[in-house]
Amino acid sequence: MLNRLNERAVLAADNTTVLEELITEQEQTILRTASKVSRRYITRSDDEWSIALGAFSKAIKYYAENKGDFLPFAQMIIKRELIDFFRSQKSASHEVPIAPHVLEGNGEPEEDPDGVYFAVVKTSAQASDNSMKDEIAAANELLMKYGFRFYDLTECSPKQDKTREDCAKVVRYMLDQYPPELLEELKRRKKLPVKALANATGISKKTIDRYRKYMIMAILILEGDFPHIAEYLKFVREEASA
Repeated sequence: MLNRLNERAVLAADNTTVLEELITEQEQTILRTASKVSRRYITRSDDEWSIALGAFSKAIKYYAENKGDFLPFAQMIIKRELIDFFRSQKSASHEVPIAPHVLEGNGEPEEDPDGVYFAVVKTSAQASDNSMKDEIAAANELLMKYGFRFYDLTECSPKQDKTREDCAKVVRYMLDQYPPELLEELKRRKKLPVKALANATGISKKTIDRYRKYMIMAILILEGDFPHIAEYLKFVREEASA
């Protein structure tokens, strides 16, 4: 049984479907671990759940079978991240802004080792009000309708300048040049029209498909009512006038 779980954990690093299945199956384990570390009962509405969920996804990302069984490894990561979170809460006296590279996809991996989802959630938990937390919760709920969650951005944000520019070009086209009815079609079908966008923008279908989750996220955030998160996507508009 454990060997099977270990194998699926390795597979989940590159397979979103398996990842979501594992999260669903291990939800109670994640909650129990978070409750034990927090020394109180944790539910899905608590900040500790978001931290623990991000840590579980991080464990998937870094797990290898030579590290031992997956579940103890994941529990260790959850415990470590929650302890860091509690320490940061004690030391945080004001809102800490999100580093620009978090959503822009800039920076080397060591600058953003935890990925978009965990970095944003961890920072929002330190904020002096709930505005960012509310936006993240609303964005996550919206993105789930498109078949992925906010934490999936840990693996699908552009890292190179050229790719970042290509993604921005596609997002701008969808927001500024695409006929309104096609934007509505995106919302209705919950799919990015990869072929049409490739033909219109000159960006390869491979690039659009690979970063489609990031592009969908950026389109929905910039087109919707997410002013705090949108602040970290302003490079899309800036590059249009560069």
